[in-house]
Amino acid sequence: MSASDAVNRDEAANGDESVHPDENADEAVTAEESYAAPVRQPREERAGDSGIVAALFALAFGYDTVEAVANLQQLPLLYLGSAIEGATPWWLLIAGVALPALLFAAALWVGRRMRLVPKAGMLLVALGVSAQLSLLAEQLARQIAVTALGG
Repeated sequence: MSASDAVNRDEAANGDESVHPDENADEAVTAEESYAAPVRQPREERAGDSGIVAALFALAFGYDTVEAVANLQQLPLLYLGSAIEGATPWWLLIAGVALPALLFAAALWVGRRMRLVPKAGMLLVALGVSAQLSLLAEQLARQIAVTALGG
């Protein structure tokens, strides 16, 4: 019997179950992994998630479209009341109605193969562009009216 066998037998008899580096390597790795933070696997996206996000953004784009239609109805009456109906910017009013739908469709087309968060970001950027163009159209309509009134 060798000296190392005698030491191992004595340790086993004394209840000393220390882990040697070369023995039970799998158990040592498992113990280290149990203290590590759990790694979260990305959640699978459902097709319905993308549809819900698109529907919510469709409501926001729809609101921009309703505003543009209201401008299309009311601005010519304002110009008529000011006796400058010839200066009505029809091209601007029609573009204001068409742009939200075009931007929504373009954002959906560009984001068609993206994951959910980048697709929502793309739709948010398109909504911001739509809102900014709406404000720009209102400012242009004011400038056209002021110019037509001779100011």
